[in-house]
Amino acid sequence: MSTADATAAMAHLDECADCSARWTELRDAREALNSSSAGIDMRFAQQLLDRDRMAQIARGESKHRAKAARPRSHRSASIAFSILVLAVAGVGAAYYAGGPDEVPVEFAAASGDAADQNVAYMGPQDMRSGADMRAWVHPDWQDSGLVPIEAKVVRGENDARILVASLLAGVDPVVVTEQHGNLVLERVAELPRADVHGIDAYIVRVDPAQLVWQTGDMVVSVTCNCAMVTLETVAGYFPTNTEPGVLDRIQDGLGEFAGTLTGN
Repeated sequence: MSTADATAAMAHLDECADCSARWTELRDAREALNSSSAGIDMRFAQQLLDRDRMAQIARGESKHRAKAARPRSHRSASIAFSILVLAVAGVGAAYYAGGPDEVPVEFAAASGDAADQNVAYMGPQDMRSGADMRAWVHPDWQDSGLVPIEAKVVRGENDARILVASLLAGVDPVVVTEQHGNLVLERVAELPRADVHGIDAYIVRVDPAQLVWQTGDMVVSVTCNCAMVTLETVAGYFPTNTEPGVLDRIQDGLGEFAGTLTGN
């Protein structure tokens, strides 16, 4: 305090009994702390921390001065912290739920068992428009020369959605099966590779011919009663996708939650 402020304060102590008593307590507490062999006299420490007494003395003060005597509320901070914890937990759960399922190499054959659980049907025009095929991997019909016939979405194991599409490669009918997820590499590691540029396609069998590969978060299988070179040509017309990022996985997970809540 400046000299003028100290003089004014001492003059106030001569006129105000409450402040004078408080000043005496603080002075005694300081002397007790300095003289105590233990370093701290808990009686005076308790007086210094007695907020009720401080509030009582501060009642005659202005609102600005008395505010410091009131205990701070931690309720807002607790609520904010709880919301933060819930938000982080929700994002983590969404990221986990949005993770891809494991897809065995036999998923194409298993999709035939789910033929009676159709979710959607697409004719040739629907397949060409791309609106219903947006969630799936498909070739550029015009540039490839492949002819779409029909497609349907069925429910497989664990309620997974599987696309089963038919197309023509020249005169050869080809069946395309797709499922979102990650191909179980342990099941295909020993299989021979096909000669397809830009795609790690595996030859599952040769009679009938079947190829399977991973593109982004989609597993694709193509099958036909034709030469293997025909399937390799067909596979080369399919675009390659990238792995979904963190935000994509969180968005997919939130979609899974929404579907569970709505029953869709």
